[in-house]
Amino acid sequence: MEFKAEFELEDEVEIVKIIYESIKEEHQAEEAAMEEDKKSSSLEITLNRTKLCVRIGSDDIIRLRAAVNTWLRLLKIAAEMTQVVRECDPQSF
Repeated sequence: MEFKAEFELEDEVEIVKIIYESIKEEHQAEEAAMEEDKKSSSLEITLNRTKLCVRIGSDDIIRLRAAVNTWLRLLKIAAEMTQVVRECDPQSF
């Protein structure tokens, strides 16, 4: 049985792009780890102008929950740091 989770982050185009760029390396590392692990799980991150969509799938509900927690934390930190930078230096946006 396959379990799936999907969530979206929506904001201004430049904010979403910055957040995507900040998590891109983690996504690539996660894909490489999944290939080596050979366990049934998947991760897809797509960027569509104002939306960043993350889809996670796994045949293990515990593994899915852990992945969802990890990616939600990463997105939250990236969004918070983007806001801090924006408040400190509004000209950079």
